[in-house]
Amino acid sequence: MKNKIPCDDLFVLSKNYREISDNYIAKIEADRLWAETRNLDIVDKFCEKMLNKLVSTKLLKKSNINKRFLNKNFDNYNTFDEITTRAKQAAMDYAENIQSHLAFGTNLVIEGLGKVGTGKTHLACSIAHSAIEQGVPTKFINVVSMISELKERTNILQFIKSYANIDLLIIDDLGKEKNSEFVSRTIYQIINIRYEREIPTIITTEGAMSTMTSHYKEKGNAIQSRIAENYILITMNGEDYRQNQLFDI
Repeated sequence: MKNKIPCDDLFVLSKNYREISDNYIAKIEADRLWAETRNLDIVDKFCEKMLNKLVSTKLLKKSNINKRFLNKNFDNYNTFDEITTRAKQAAMDYAENIQSHLAFGTNLVIEGLGKVGTGKTHLACSIAHSAIEQGVPTKFINVVSMISELKERTNILQFIKSYANIDLLIIDDLGKEKNSEFVSRTIYQIINIRYEREIPTIITTEGAMSTMTSHYKEKGNAIQSRIAENYILITMNGEDYRQNQLFDI
């Protein structure tokens, strides 16, 4: 006769417990809570919190956010004028409503109007961290690095699809790469797939949104049109954000 599973077995009572049971530390803590409280709600809430944390950790590792920007978030984005204050609030609003933007494919463009160091990448990474904490698969790419890597790949189409199909894509410094027919075609393919699937793209660009037309030549109008059909624009044309942080200690 097979042994019956006791009615208080967490594997039976809590799906969240089963999801975290492979993590030794989380499992031990959940077992302790269950032994002390015999309160399934308390254990479930703990397991759900741990599960979200474990998922976020996995998503962050796959996000391609490099070491310099791993700690960039809204908490350490320091505003120092009206421009950075407005920009931060707009970025936070986008992050807080990420599920709606995923549903409607709302893009976000953070432009610098020719100014460098305005904090565009910091804000974009802050949104990425917030989205990842909400369980949204997110990928961050610097366009110059992406093009360099792409040229070394043998399966180019598969590489493009890995960026085109992710739930939330952040393209940093769009327009800063040296343009060519290959580059224009690649950027267009990524933007167009995401446009057709109605999934959002976040773009930071040192120039203005309007310069995409001239930079990408024959593909410029198509790229700009697809982004601009449904997007939110943040303009950051103030002082150098990085320089201001030197005095904000």
